[in-house]
Amino acid sequence: MSKCIRAQVAIVFLLSLMIFCVPVMAYSAEATEWYEQGNLLIAAGNVTGAIAAYDHAVILEPDYYESWDARADALNRDGQFSAALADSDRALQINSSFVQGWINRGQILYNIGMVYEDQKNDLTTANEYYTEQLLAFEKAIELDPGNADAWFNKGYALAGMKKYDEAIAAFDKVQTLDPDYPKIAQNKQIAQQLKDKTAPDYLKFLPVFAGIAGIIVMVVIWFTFLREKDKE
Repeated sequence: MSKCIRAQVAIVFLLSLMIFCVPVMAYSAEATEWYEQGNLLIAAGNVTGAIAAYDHAVILEPDYYESWDARADALNRDGQFSAALADSDRALQINSSFVQGWINRGQILYNIGMVYEDQKNDLTTANEYYTEQLLAFEKAIELDPGNADAWFNKGYALAGMKKYDEAIAAFDKVQTLDPDYPKIAQNKQIAQQLKDKTAPDYLKFLPVFAGIAGIIVMVVIWFTFLREKDKE
């Protein structure tokens, strides 16, 4: 192989490495500034201003999935649930492995379910959204099994669906991952209290019945023993 051909092969090889191994270039500085401005406005409670800032970011960078997701979260806070879900769809279409995007999507779906349950009295449709909500949190956990926020939201969703044993198990997982997670003990206690309230009355008194039955059995055994002793 001539030196010229070897040189050409080397150049092609290096270009291939650059194409496939070099990370995708970051978003433009201006788009990033708008995104960060939106985050600051959200933290300050200015949801309307934050939405406008995220608008600028995605106009400049249409594939800025973090900004699409942040905009979805802001719209959700503003009560614009349908628009929020549409932006969540956009974010996850761009990057389906974005864990926070799945968590935010679950929270949006929960709010839509609440609208159908509380305002439209349509429990069937509400439950469909609650099921989708749970699937969103489970997707986040699949992507990041150690994410305490995803486990907490899953527990909260399960408690809302009256699956209290599974909710308590999810809250236990949160405590394992992050013992200092805010208000996790209180949420677990509430789930336990709700479980106890929904238990049938006979189950509530089952320990008492079991205790009485145990005493009766012991008395019967004792009298049987005395009778046998008298026969001797």
